[in-house]
Amino acid sequence: MNCTPYPFRDFVRVKDAVRTALCEQEETYLLVTGETGTGKTALLRELRAHLDRARYRVLYFAEARRLSAFGLVRVVARTLRVRVTPIHSESLDQLVRALAEETQKVLLWFDEAHELPEETLAEARALAECDLDGHASVQILLVGMPRLRSELQAYPQLWRRIVVREEITGLQIDELESFLEHHFGPAQAKRLGEQALATLFEHAKGAPGLVLPMARRIFAAAPGNGHVEPEHVADILHRFELA
Repeated sequence: MNCTPYPFRDFVRVKDAVRTALCEQEETYLLVTGETGTGKTALLRELRAHLDRARYRVLYFAEARRLSAFGLVRVVARTLRVRVTPIHSESLDQLVRALAEETQKVLLWFDEAHELPEETLAEARALAECDLDGHASVQILLVGMPRLRSELQAYPQLWRRIVVREEITGLQIDELESFLEHHFGPAQAKRLGEQALATLFEHAKGAPGLVLPMARRIFAAAPGNGHVEPEHVADILHRFELA
């Protein structure tokens, strides 16, 4: 099975938009939202793999709800080899000085950002906006569920500064067969006819992260190389969703 991401249209569109905003426009704040399984984390992996490591340092935080404001400062300080003191304000001041001298861009990527504590978001913003000349070394990428948009709108001063606001929606139905070929090979993908593909797409709501385990279950429950009837697909997916 091929585990590399399939470059569906919306994935490529959002990836290109974010990369341009980070590397060419040097936007300070970026937002990417999408439902579960639409490819947000895979998008971050792809972006990171193609960034110039001489220009960028990526600090990726997978579980935003576990990150305290002090924890954020400590991680950034350790990355820049700044000594952390028991007094938070002193640590923050030393970190700001180090950022002013930093030649690389520090990219703070918060996954599941809809769970990011308010004080941690405030601290990240303080780091991003610490340079009065407007040449801060920190860029912030917030990634989360669609409700993150409404949550950020509660902070109008910050919301206005987030110029790049992308939504990743997942596969279109005409991409589904190619998606299955990419991950399972042409022989397996061809086992599903038009109606079976439509049934799979409907159950997964076009989310790649849901299509994959559902397709694995279908092919495992219907071994061989023969055609899989739509009724069989519907039955397998019904049992999959109840498990």
